[in-house]
Amino acid sequence: MYPQELSKGGVPILKERGRKKNILKNISTLVIVFVLICCSFSALTMTTIGASQKNSPESQTLSMGDVLLLEENFTDGNMPPTGNSGDWELQQTNPDQTWFIDSTSALSKPYCGTIRRGESEALQDEWLITPSLNFGAYEKINLTFHWYTCFYVTLYKRYVEFNISVSTDGGATWMKIWSFDNMTLGVPPVPFKDWTWYDSIYPNYKPIDLSAFAGENDVKIAFQYYSNTTESAEEQEFSIDDIEVIAKGIGGLEADAGGPYNWYWPRQYDYWPTQGVRFHGSVNNSTMIPPPTTIWDFGDGNTSIFPYNVNPVHFYTNIGTYIVSLTAKDYSVTPPVISVDYTTVTLFLTPPPTLDIEVEAMSIGIKANIINGGQYNATYVDWTMNVSWGPFQIFRIFNKTVGNGTIENILVGSSATIRSKLYFLGFGIINIDITARPENLPDSYDHFKAIKIGPLVVFPKT
Repeated sequence: MYPQELSKGGVPILKERGRKKNILKNISTLVIVFVLICCSFSALTMTTIGASQKNSPESQTLSMGDVLLLEENFTDGNMPPTGNSGDWELQQTNPDQTWFIDSTSALSKPYCGTIRRGESEALQDEWLITPSLNFGAYEKINLTFHWYTCFYVTLYKRYVEFNISVSTDGGATWMKIWSFDNMTLGVPPVPFKDWTWYDSIYPNYKPIDLSAFAGENDVKIAFQYYSNTTESAEEQEFSIDDIEVIAKGIGGLEADAGGPYNWYWPRQYDYWPTQGVRFHGSVNNSTMIPPPTTIWDFGDGNTSIFPYNVNPVHFYTNIGTYIVSLTAKDYSVTPPVISVDYTTVTLFLTPPPTLDIEVEAMSIGIKANIINGGQYNATYVDWTMNVSWGPFQIFRIFNKTVGNGTIENILVGSSATIRSKLYFLGFGIINIDITARPENLPDSYDHFKAIKIGPLVVFPKT
């Protein structure tokens, strides 16, 4: 008996850094009347920090302290699984080709749940069913999981049906709420990548909504694999992992994945000792003991390794836009509390314009602005000011750093002000080198000449 279809998926729309030089011209006469009181100033570095932007696509963060009603990643090695929420069950049509524990390609090591078509011509209609769940106390409930399959299934979708159905009467009747056949990627549609783990938030960047079953106290969810042909049988396979049912609850846990992240692809090689994109996440209640566990899904079929690292580094082999999520879980309470936040990371190969560096014509110490006129936010911009004395580069002496710092974010169309120490050793013509190095965009460098009299620094007009 086939389940009654409730709804179909939609079509996704993937929301997929000048340099100015001041040249010292011939200065015939410079008359400066200046009363100078030379004092010792302590070193001062000022940093302007831009406001951070929130996630894109629109954050799908669930409410603080959401409750984890079901969690299954097959780590117990049992099929059907057994767990804190109860025991799963199998409804089998072909016992020789049904769901099994798979260690070859699990998302969460060491196992996932897999089913495949072999040479048998027997019908496969294999159901993997959750234990009974109580939705009685909740108004909003979501389902998420990860899936992994082959080229033929993702392209043609005619050899295999993979559906999710819900029962509220102990499994007597079922209603289909999700089907892989309805899913597409991009406009126009293109195949999903084969042998790649995907989050079920596709195609619309939202979890599968189970809120229609709120108030029910005997809810079962079935993962159904159906196949009745041996055509391309060696490529008929479907795996699932990291299944979670999440309901709105009360608590003090909130994950923030940061972003959106934009990264010039070669910049990944500049990180040491681990190369890749650096993510800046946070969990608002990280002081709890034991701390909440965290896991990143990097959107390319890989997840983070260390369970308490909210700022991981991950290397992407290909350019493109990826959906990234940060999940925090607090197991110190029963049922566990969970928070999930989504963002994007975009990696590109075309070098963007570099940041502009402009100096103020006259200031106490050196004062400059770093200007972002490009199309990507510049994050964690390390900057330095170096000063040397002497008319020619080979004769410059007393090269020293007079200012440095880090700017967390310089948004597109904005700028940040940087300053050297208010007073540093030097008199007469000085050479100034300013470097701005974002973590995600190419470096910017500019050289200036100036005249220094006491703490006053004057940049002649070009």
